[in-house]
Amino acid sequence: MKIDVNKLTIRNHVIFGLVMRRKNLAKKCIERILGKKIRDIIYIEPEKTEEVSADVYGIRMDVYCENEEAVYNVELQAYKVNDLPKRSRYYQDMMDMILLEKGETYSALKKNIVIFICTFDPFKQGRHLYSFENRCVQDTELRLEDESLKVFLNTKGTLYDIPRPLKLFLDYIETGEAGDEYTKELHQAVVEVRTDDKWREPIMTWEMLKNDVAYAARKEGISEEKKETIIRMRRAGISDDIIMTATGLSEEELRSFEKTGLCKE
Repeated sequence: MKIDVNKLTIRNHVIFGLVMRRKNLAKKCIERILGKKIRDIIYIEPEKTEEVSADVYGIRMDVYCENEEAVYNVELQAYKVNDLPKRSRYYQDMMDMILLEKGETYSALKKNIVIFICTFDPFKQGRHLYSFENRCVQDTELRLEDESLKVFLNTKGTLYDIPRPLKLFLDYIETGEAGDEYTKELHQAVVEVRTDDKWREPIMTWEMLKNDVAYAARKEGISEEKKETIIRMRRAGISDDIIMTATGLSEEELRSFEKTGLCKE
């Protein structure tokens, strides 16, 4: 399949990550999502992969940044998966581990915010915004105060539940059409990334990988979610037994998928 890079949008993983390397755009993104101003952001790395050992998943962070108030992970989820709640839990654990490795004590841990920008409704309630924090089951007014927050955005929301600036941002993710000054800035950055020769190959590679995963899922009858899991685990050096246990696949199904070559570096 021939890919026209000039027609790709911010929903391409590489384009999103490169655009959000621009601090002013990432800062405005987080401010719109959270509905408050933040003083500054400092990138740990523009795109960070943490691997604690060979027996755990690598973690991909499209945007991983921090300020004096909190650490943030912002990820664009451009195709439907069913494990986002558990993935968000894992991401927050990993982010805390990174901070603790730097010598922080538990009491010094910053507020931990994980944000998924989804192009599907993860909870099927029509909302554009779902925010979760830990509360007491017996008394929902009682908060745990562990300073962890999970935010799921839905570009296909139908309710009037968010401010107009955030709605325009989600509309831009969904359609690629800019509706205000900020989304025009985003679109200009997308155009600049698409026309930069040094990024065209990784952009196309990501698109081809995404298309190959979708094709393999249809051909082999295995969900895209499991395909992504296999790829991540294999590239992290995890054994066949663990992969088969995690995905529920037989050895024959695993071997059949690996013949597609998608697990190779």
